[in-house]
Amino acid sequence: MSRRRTFLALALVAVAYATLIQSFSWNQASHYDLIRALDSDGTTIDANQQNTGDKVFYKGHFYSARAPGLALASLPFYDALKLAGGESLAEESEAQRGSDEMIYLIGLWANVLPGLLLLVLVWRVSERFEPGYGVASAVVLGLGTMMLPLSTLLFSHVFSAFLGFAAFALMLRERDGPPSPMLLALAGLAMGYAASSEYPVFFVAAVLGLYLLSRRDALNPLGVIRRAGAYIAGGLVGIVPLALYNHYAFHSWTHLAYSDVPRQQKGFFGIGLPSLKVLITLLFDSRGLLTISPVLAMGAIGTVLLYRRGKRAEALTITGVCLCYVLYNSGYYLPFGGGFMGPRFMTTMLPFLACPLALALKRYPGPTIALAAISIATTVIATITHPLVGYENETVIWMRLFSKGSFQPTIGSAVGLGRSWGAIWPFFGAAGAGVALAAWATPRLRLPWRALGLGAAVALGWAILAVLAPTVLGIDHQGLLSILGAGDHTALNLTLHDGTRYPLRTLAPVAAAAALLALAAMALLRSARGASPRPPRGEQADAEGASHPALSA
Repeated sequence: MSRRRTFLALALVAVAYATLIQSFSWNQASHYDLIRALDSDGTTIDANQQNTGDKVFYKGHFYSARAPGLALASLPFYDALKLAGGESLAEESEAQRGSDEMIYLIGLWANVLPGLLLLVLVWRVSERFEPGYGVASAVVLGLGTMMLPLSTLLFSHVFSAFLGFAAFALMLRERDGPPSPMLLALAGLAMGYAASSEYPVFFVAAVLGLYLLSRRDALNPLGVIRRAGAYIAGGLVGIVPLALYNHYAFHSWTHLAYSDVPRQQKGFFGIGLPSLKVLITLLFDSRGLLTISPVLAMGAIGTVLLYRRGKRAEALTITGVCLCYVLYNSGYYLPFGGGFMGPRFMTTMLPFLACPLALALKRYPGPTIALAAISIATTVIATITHPLVGYENETVIWMRLFSKGSFQPTIGSAVGLGRSWGAIWPFFGAAGAGVALAAWATPRLRLPWRALGLGAAVALGWAILAVLAPTVLGIDHQGLLSILGAGDHTALNLTLHDGTRYPLRTLAPVAAAAALLALAAMALLRSARGASPRPPRGEQADAEGASHPALSA
């Protein structure tokens, strides 16, 4: 019964993704233009290049600046849509008022489906770490992080994150069973194609390469050669589509479209030395990773718990992936990747960091529930109003639009329900039901008054920091300076971007209130199921020692 609830909860999260028909952007249009070019047996986007700035000019032609993996994988679905009359349906829909909604329809295959599959994998891996709590990790990832907006936009991040994490899941399965070069080759294949879709996924490939060598019963010369050889061979097969595209488009096996973007030519494809100031901005400004999704801090704590429990190779792998992305992103010339509600280049590390949430939820339920509720509330409000904000202070618009009932179009908008409360209910219905089922499928938690009080205190602390820290500590200003340095000379004009000095001063109290409601709801759910009997003192000590080997050693 719990397994059925789990699958239904994850499916409902995916349904919530599918209800949103987001505004289109350069990034999405660039992917769409490449799909149309490939469908016409070409690679240039000359015919449609005016709809995007994410393009390069090379030897007299315009090309998409995006990696080709997502477009190639979307071609069969695009052709099926055309055969089924999808083009006329997209043009007649009222949701985007005349815009080409084929981008939305393609996204059902290219973003919603990979998003669902990623949630299933996170659930399965989390169950290996903490049985019974995996569905909570998956739903929090799906609704409380950048996975939510990116699963509703035709970007390549969710697709590549799914493939990268699938490689980790395959390696984890191989590690728990007999040695299997086939599973390692499949992991390499997934990693290779992930890199063909989003180039920085090579960082994950390198970390996983070290992980596959951590199996002690295969640490001999022949075993290392077999394992590494299978992984590398699969990876080489996975990047064949990228090499073929490069050869066909640029008459070079290794020439990347990205290399023709002017600012990508500085450093290593636009990456310089990591900056501490940029790192602080990425994490703590008004659209920083831990400001919008503070529950990820509990994922870091869960990683420590995972290490102490004996899963050291897995904990170090998660840490390695996260460090790679944090360092790479803090050295990139455009840290937030342009107009988006968070540091989207960090997306690939999110499923890795979400899995240890299962351990944190069981060990520290109060703070984890509070921060999960804050993350979901903040991410949902940003996603359904205006996820493509381009500036730190522009985040103030989220609550302005929410209070007016002005939302992104939905499937309700497509049938004439407008863009207000009457059209947003399909999203809230599916997402809310998914959260409720996930809570019901999760084992009973210990929530004494101390845990509830700690959760409330954490929520209050986050609200204060989210409102004051970005401005008082100059973090938002540093973020705007990065945008200015990337070439946007309007970055510091707050009036032009609907900015304000304390952009989250309205959203933070709302999110904190959601945390208090979540704590109260979980306490009531515990009461409805019956209070968990407290074990005798001796048994409790034994249980705590068993769950923390370091204490019982």
